[in-house]
Amino acid sequence: MSSEKKQKVMFVLCLIFGLWHFATQWTTTLLSFLQWDTEEVMTITDLGYIQAFGSLCNAIGALVFGQIADSWGAQSMFMFSAFFTALYYSGISMARSWYSFFFLQVLRFGYQLDGTAEMYLATVTTESERTSALMRLTIPQAIAMFFGPIVGSKVAAWTSLRTSQFIVGFVLAGTMMPVVFFLLPTTHSIPRLASARFRPQDYWYMVSKNAALMEGLLIRALLISAYVCYEMISRNFLLRNYMHNTNESAYVLLTMAGSLLAVQFIIMPIVQRRASPKRLLQVALIGLFFSYLSAAFADSFHQMLVITAVQTAAYAVAYAESSTQITTAVELTDLGKATGLASMVQWLTHFILPIYASQLVEHLHYTFAFYTSATLSVFLFGYISVYGKETPNRSGSLLPSLSATNY
Repeated sequence: MSSEKKQKVMFVLCLIFGLWHFATQWTTTLLSFLQWDTEEVMTITDLGYIQAFGSLCNAIGALVFGQIADSWGAQSMFMFSAFFTALYYSGISMARSWYSFFFLQVLRFGYQLDGTAEMYLATVTTESERTSALMRLTIPQAIAMFFGPIVGSKVAAWTSLRTSQFIVGFVLAGTMMPVVFFLLPTTHSIPRLASARFRPQDYWYMVSKNAALMEGLLIRALLISAYVCYEMISRNFLLRNYMHNTNESAYVLLTMAGSLLAVQFIIMPIVQRRASPKRLLQVALIGLFFSYLSAAFADSFHQMLVITAVQTAAYAVAYAESSTQITTAVELTDLGKATGLASMVQWLTHFILPIYASQLVEHLHYTFAFYTSATLSVFLFGYISVYGKETPNRSGSLLPSLSATNY
């Protein structure tokens, strides 16, 4: 692929990623308040079961999308994801009970943009470029974290919480689907006759015969497990106690946006020149350990903002490295299945851990969830230190801007 086409592909992919996360952050800003505005107040355990069921639907969707993505191509997968997610976001506006929130999670079957984006990105980058390219997607994500909460809050103030949430589904479908249909080039597909049937046994063969893929999936599972324990308790329990209006919810997302931009433009260009991917992952895990452990002792909204900034930056780097390992472990024709498998592992983790974390809060204390996250980070750090393989620095495509990148 020519350098000019790569530039175009990355620009369109960043635009899609930005539109997706704009709608996601809009929804995130309103969701906690919509979950308060129910016929009966939902407990942390109720929320845990809702999140667990939604993650199970995500995992099933990841398997199916991973299989058909290799034959249908990324464009179709993006369109399906946009449609299902838009329907889900608008549907949330009408949910007024635990049961309605619970059964709406079925629509998360199609919430598959991240896996599709990983697959698509792997077709236009080399291994040395991939981590940098994945980190570059944090630019539109950070911009979306800035504008999504502001727009969502303003629309809610002008209309109502439920009207604002209903509108965002139409905004997502009306902006993202035309961009995907008219602007996104097709870069990857295999003949439909070669994968005409759904063959879940392919996954077992891929994992059992590919040690690098198995290691990548293990890293992803441990990374996500620690994240889910932290995220569910910090956002749905701890921050929920500190926040009093949608403006404070917006401050959290703005902090995350600033953190992503800082790691993208300041930290990564410096660190990537001096550290191998293994060392970079170890540094990120150290940051995650301190943020998870610090959360157990936080007692104010401002302290949680600082912790959120560190955790967001470290997690973005670690996740990008794990994605690079997974997508470079397989052939081009298996990229869809590999990213589908990674998404399945990710969402199955989201299925199990919310139940575990909510039970800790209800029967013990919320700090045990943060201790669990810190412990998993230490375990993963030890595994990477002992068994992780050194690979060349991924510095061939350093970060700051799309136009300055050399391919």
